[in-house]
Amino acid sequence: MSSILPPYSPSPSAPSYSREPGHDEERIQLTPPAHVRSTGTYTKKCGNDTVVLTEQDCGAEFPKYGRHASIDGFVTLEDRETVCEIVLKLKGKMDTMSSEGGALTTRLIDNSYTVWASSGSLCPSAVPFSVALPEKFVDHDRLSRPLPPSYEIPIITVPGVYFKASYTLSVTITRTVGRKLRFLTKSKSIRVPFMYKPRLRPYRPIVASTDFLTDVKAMPEEFRQASSQLQPAPKSKAEPLDLHLFLPAVEIFGLDDTIPFHVQLFGSLSSLRQFLPTDTKATITGSLVRQIIVDINGRRTTRQVLIGDAKMTPRPPGAAASADEISLDWDGEVRARADTMVGMFDAGCVRLQDFILIELKPLDVEVFSQYVTLRHSHPIRLVSESWAENSLARDDPR
Repeated sequence: MSSILPPYSPSPSAPSYSREPGHDEERIQLTPPAHVRSTGTYTKKCGNDTVVLTEQDCGAEFPKYGRHASIDGFVTLEDRETVCEIVLKLKGKMDTMSSEGGALTTRLIDNSYTVWASSGSLCPSAVPFSVALPEKFVDHDRLSRPLPPSYEIPIITVPGVYFKASYTLSVTITRTVGRKLRFLTKSKSIRVPFMYKPRLRPYRPIVASTDFLTDVKAMPEEFRQASSQLQPAPKSKAEPLDLHLFLPAVEIFGLDDTIPFHVQLFGSLSSLRQFLPTDTKATITGSLVRQIIVDINGRRTTRQVLIGDAKMTPRPPGAAASADEISLDWDGEVRARADTMVGMFDAGCVRLQDFILIELKPLDVEVFSQYVTLRHSHPIRLVSESWAENSLARDDPR
């Protein structure tokens, strides 16, 4: 039994789309982009030749690129008749030195691209180019690693350690000496240092907490607890102390984030008397500490630098867990200093690792000698950006 198909008629065309609402429409909600693309240009001129880099911040001292970046721009020329070749080169290197291991130079990028070559035709007045910036390099152990950001650690700020990662773009223009002597050429290069700033952000936000002791019970999944027992020194009559540090569960923070935390110290009443806060002395301090690890020629150098001081506020004592054990509590917050230019990275021979450091300061300085240590540190990760609701998955640093 045959059936007759209904007649076919083409569908009407889809309505035109516009980012802006029409006269009879209204915008219900707008989520701004996590990063707005720059629309300015960076220009470097040499004689009558100019290199122009697009998608840059207006008035920037150096051009800047991030991960997955494409270096786009063009070369403008006035004396075009004698141009026979234009070559673009990307170079990057990492200089490292330590007092224990000596010096090491690592090549990060060394790529060359011919963006125009004469085939009997006249060179255009503007030659465009677009090259992808590599994401990784191969270190001296033949391991592939992400490119480190543009960064310098002067030896004057961290004794015994020097580090610098730098990147340059150069455009070499080759011309014949004259129309009759085309076998003779001369070249000139326009060199442009640029900043490599890979963007990373936390994969989730910091959950706001107004009262830690209440919130940790209502939302335990939003907190990370790091505990340590502070042991008495050998032959000491001191009693152990239990220190608990509570942080947002994400443990990844932007350089501009204020990081909240909470400290609980458990022990006997006699042990904790030395850490009761007073009006004249803080019995606990918190800080952000950056550890710089340099491995050269099988020798390791480790340095620590302070990158942030915490503000800590004692809380009223809570109900005792038992007659033999009580707790002291502090709320704290810390933020990296404004001159902390980069987050954590691992470039093989150089690694940066960040910690929150808690230090107890007993009222009697002789108590220091009664414990193996009165310090507790916990690793966190600092990244370039704060969390954003519509951040891209590729910015997830996990």
